[in-house]
Amino acid sequence: MTQFEDKFMEVQASMISLALEYVQNQAEKVYIYCISEEALQSYKVFYKINGIVIEMDKVNEVATKKIDDSDNMAFALLGYGAEDIQKLIDVCQEYNREHPTEMWLVYDAQKNRLESRYSYEGRYDKDEELLPSLEFEKWFEEVKGEQQ
Repeated sequence: MTQFEDKFMEVQASMISLALEYVQNQAEKVYIYCISEEALQSYKVFYKINGIVIEMDKVNEVATKKIDDSDNMAFALLGYGAEDIQKLIDVCQEYNREHPTEMWLVYDAQKNRLESRYSYEGRYDKDEELLPSLEFEKWFEEVKGEQQ
């Protein structure tokens, strides 16, 4: 029987796979930010491609091979990412575990290594000023700043 940790990792692997598929495996690193609080679920991603940290809607500016970055593809990526968040919640519920309310995943494709950070604190329902898009943008800017 598959243990909780295995199933939890399977869902994270699916999230990474999805993000890599979007850029046709051209990313050196994939950065995924997920939120799952109350009625709020969000899956957002950015990349490091050819040494440049870039948001998903600007990938073609740095990618060697152009990708389909149409709205349909972008919405599909975010939609499937949200489905994976729900799968993660389901796995946690199946094993009577608390699910993370926030996840920061960094996948290094060159080293095949995943770094992850989780929060179990419900920050968004406590602070109406706090917005997922701003937190994502803050993390993006931090990572981008580290690359310079």
